[in-house]
Amino acid sequence: MHRTVAALLASSCLLAPAVRASGPFFDEIPLVLTASRLAQSPLDAPAPVTIIDREMIAASGFTEIHDLLRLAPGFLVADIADSQPSVARHGLGDAYDRRIKVMIDGRTINSPLWGDTRWDSLPLRVDDIERIEVVRGPNGAAYGVNAYQGVINLITRAPATEAGKTVILRAGKDRFYDYGVRINGAAEGALDWRLSASRRSAVNFESHFENLPTFKRWHGAERLTRNVANFNAALQMTPQDSLALQLGFSEGPSWRGSPDYDDFPEHVERDRSLYLQAGWERAIGIDSLLSVQFYHQNERSRGNWPVRQVDPAGVLHTFGTDRDSEVQRNDLELQYSTRLSASLTGMLGLGLRSERARSLGLFGTSDWLDATHGQIFGSVEWRPIEALRLNLGGTFEDHHYSGGLFSPRLAANYMLDQTSALRVSAGTAYRAPSLMESRAFQTYREGDLIRRILFRSLGPLEAERMRFVDLGYMAQLPSLGLTLDARVFREHYERFIDDRSCRTYPQGFDLGTLPDDYQLAACKAESPSNFQPFALGQKAFYFFNGNDFRMTGAEFTVDWRRPGWGRVILSQAFVRIDKGAPYTDQDIPNSAPHATTSLLLIKELPDRWRASAGYYHNGEYYWMNGGDYIPRTDRFDLKLAKRFGPPGSENEFSITALSVKGSYPDFHGGKYRHQPRLFASLQIGW
Repeated sequence: MHRTVAALLASSCLLAPAVRASGPFFDEIPLVLTASRLAQSPLDAPAPVTIIDREMIAASGFTEIHDLLRLAPGFLVADIADSQPSVARHGLGDAYDRRIKVMIDGRTINSPLWGDTRWDSLPLRVDDIERIEVVRGPNGAAYGVNAYQGVINLITRAPATEAGKTVILRAGKDRFYDYGVRINGAAEGALDWRLSASRRSAVNFESHFENLPTFKRWHGAERLTRNVANFNAALQMTPQDSLALQLGFSEGPSWRGSPDYDDFPEHVERDRSLYLQAGWERAIGIDSLLSVQFYHQNERSRGNWPVRQVDPAGVLHTFGTDRDSEVQRNDLELQYSTRLSASLTGMLGLGLRSERARSLGLFGTSDWLDATHGQIFGSVEWRPIEALRLNLGGTFEDHHYSGGLFSPRLAANYMLDQTSALRVSAGTAYRAPSLMESRAFQTYREGDLIRRILFRSLGPLEAERMRFVDLGYMAQLPSLGLTLDARVFREHYERFIDDRSCRTYPQGFDLGTLPDDYQLAACKAESPSNFQPFALGQKAFYFFNGNDFRMTGAEFTVDWRRPGWGRVILSQAFVRIDKGAPYTDQDIPNSAPHATTSLLLIKELPDRWRASAGYYHNGEYYWMNGGDYIPRTDRFDLKLAKRFGPPGSENEFSITALSVKGSYPDFHGGKYRHQPRLFASLQIGW
């Protein structure tokens, strides 16, 4: 929602509901919105926050939103040829990045199916983002269940910050193109609006041949095309009241698969995502703020392809699969914040969310599966002395799949001087089981017969729980052009939800005829009567609560800038997972690289030229559950840009090379090779 500068100036420590927060005001007074739902200085925030600002976004050269998370310390990013990209923080990542809450302007976009983010189908483009706030740790106290390992808030550009029209053209190797247009309403009057639209296409993976002693096969390719449109309007009705409306749409085909795969041959999938978001905000006096936000979103996937199976007689059968799915979410949220006294600020909110999904292939029924969640959240910030801020916050949530859960946090920020502060915080966060983890019955069907079971839920799961403690140091030194953010942390994970394989057999099959190792691996749940597999003992996966373990680590970011020279942003993270042996999944302790590094160098050159270089390093690690070993990786990106036109305009021509060293292993070292990309860009506004 478009922020009124007057309201923020009057109540900079009050609620800033996350629908709109950008523009020149935020360049002058650095505020973060996502740590506690209060607009506050990073020195006062009760959680560590990384800001990926507009300059960093442009200099990185990234054209995909998930790639921007490489700039946050400790984050891992992988593209996957067979599905959506995945993002993880300090390991524990798999094909479904369901332990990080992702929002666009305060609207949660994690899918109700897996709890993951459909990064390549977001109704948003990189050029629409003003900045990204990344909470690098659990934040259930502010956002409840599933703000488990962190929160990513994509904050879009406010219509009031732009004027006129802009065209953006990108084209490069391997059939890559990205064409976009942005139109802004007149700056005069109470109504500001922006319309943006784009079409992009890319070959993310080329087929490659894997030649191993035990087998030889081709691995699949991936090519995507996406059409995206957004409308954003903000109306300042009175000095106290503002309204906001956003509409967004994304759709397009994905070409995936390989002729070598019986289960995943070459085929086309189609994804569609749309949303409506509306909000009202009222400044009550100079010390109170009330907001109401509603949003609706709908995601639909269509994917049907032939599966090949050989029966015991050696006869090849080919039949279609049904991967169609549709999910809907409606969310209503009310927030109120006020200054209770000169040293005390309070915030209270209510939220109600309904979710529904249907998919015959994923749940074994074509009926809608419905879930309703409710939450109460709030915080109190007390300043007993000038240098000390105490923040007590928490969220109680009644979650459909795990019942009542309470996520508290206590944080203390102590100002060492006007430019630096220490922070200590501790609390508890939860991740509730997703719909798939709670209700999955994913199958291949031939008519009324079930030919294979892939994922299956075998009973209620407990919510994952994390207890954490965090010690941080934050300094902003304008005289040196330097910002420093460092922290050490310890996180105890309990009841980790994982999946495990078992072997499936038809109803009535005598398990006693199997060898002992097969008998032990048989699925415990009885198969339905219409389960008639082509082959006995095929693998299925079920979900369970695994063991507990501990993660300890340290990370820092140094951001140095000098006007006329440029800027350097260095982020470094170290992490270790231990105290969990024997592990229920042996990949858990190896899922986090010991060290990750990101370095972005921005150099101003004469005649409005600018060069930027990105370096991204990770030590060896494993992606879990569908992924595999990833060796040490060093990636380099380069961009050279020339600004032109009137001073202050964003007119630019640039050449960008991503992954200049060539392709490298991604997500699964044997299957996927991340492709380099070389392209030219032209942006013109008038």
